[in-house]
Amino acid sequence: MNGLSRQIQVPVRRLLDVLEDLLDDRVGIIRHVEEIRREPGAPAFFHYLAQACDARPLGGYQNYASGGGAASERTSALGKAVGEAIERYCSAFYRLDELPFSPYASASFDCIPPESFALYEQTQYQDPEFPYVPFTESTPIHWTPSVDLATGAPVHVPAAMVFMPYHFDTAAGEPPFCQRISTGLACHCSFEEAAVGGICEVIERDAFTITWQARLARPIILRKSLPAPLADLADRIEATGTKLTLLFLEMDHGVPTVLSIASNTEPDGPALIFAAASSLNPVIAARKSMEEIAHTWRLAYHLKGSPPLVSGPGCGGITSQDDHVHFFCAHENAHLANFIVSRGDPVPFDALSDLSTGDARSDLEVLKSRIASLGARILLADLTTDDVRNLGLRVVRAIIPGFHPLFIGHRLRALGGERLWTIPQRLGYGGITCATGDNPAPHPYP
Repeated sequence: MNGLSRQIQVPVRRLLDVLEDLLDDRVGIIRHVEEIRREPGAPAFFHYLAQACDARPLGGYQNYASGGGAASERTSALGKAVGEAIERYCSAFYRLDELPFSPYASASFDCIPPESFALYEQTQYQDPEFPYVPFTESTPIHWTPSVDLATGAPVHVPAAMVFMPYHFDTAAGEPPFCQRISTGLACHCSFEEAAVGGICEVIERDAFTITWQARLARPIILRKSLPAPLADLADRIEATGTKLTLLFLEMDHGVPTVLSIASNTEPDGPALIFAAASSLNPVIAARKSMEEIAHTWRLAYHLKGSPPLVSGPGCGGITSQDDHVHFFCAHENAHLANFIVSRGDPVPFDALSDLSTGDARSDLEVLKSRIASLGARILLADLTTDDVRNLGLRVVRAIIPGFHPLFIGHRLRALGGERLWTIPQRLGYGGITCATGDNPAPHPYP
């Protein structure tokens, strides 16, 4: 077993050891698991689907029950699917009457200031059809506890940014002020491992959205410099006749982020598929990004067979996750992503620093230090339900206020905060301004 396989298999085995206790079609947290047959011509990756139980009879809300995963290792794909179903199960348990309700300005408990978050820009709020209101110190909302990783101190964060699904308490006067997303939600075999996973997802989304919205040209990772296990994954994708490009999304914190782009010139295939991942270990980041390409591949090929997506002025017709992927299935839209590939010299894979320690607790310390060096805070909310905790699993939601979020729907993209408008310049790019605006094309993420 090579080093990459060992990194995959050890934690997956710990999850699968309790699968028998999780799985039951009548009373299990996981009701159903199945391997999904690979589509003809698709990359040689395994695909699994897991279905969690309905959380409502247990006191939760109607959860997003499905979880999916793709990987080059069968057990890893299974573990991803089960883990995603569990995190969506746990995140559906909350009681509004137990969550403090108050504007930030009059809160009697420590909470994160509204201006800390990157949300929307004033011109977006001026649109009479815009569905969200400004999040200010006078906005009454429900809060939920989290822990500041740097200090260990409790700090309350908006409940709408933690639970999924979250239903705004309009009866109490809580207005819709942000899109409810899953970024930062992670399931693993320990609190530390789940926290690392959630934090890295927040980092990945920030790196990608800033790259996309600011139209940054990123360096290509030299194909021949990939370690053998990664070269094998790339070969599996390119064996379909698809060209795979790996880009290095360098950011101010230094945590490696790899963006994979699968491009297809055949008219029957989707033009472009995108996926990215962040990890302290660049090998893991690259592996996960390529596995996500395989995962999104199924969706893209299904969408490619449906009628062409027609978007209105300003891409306002891009409103759903499928719409974002479908838009770049069309070959006539592929040129809108040409900016992202640097025309400069490729970088070798070993240019990506390995910051991992091999220990989740120590990795968490590295992430804490890296994010704190930017003046930012990592906030962690433990969402593990008792039944999941008793099986040795943990579910954590990670939040880094100010990091740029990935929202669904082009006109609902985040234009607020500082990072979108300042980080490109700090990295040596020309950057963008509010006057010139951001990328007019919708992002390609599901």
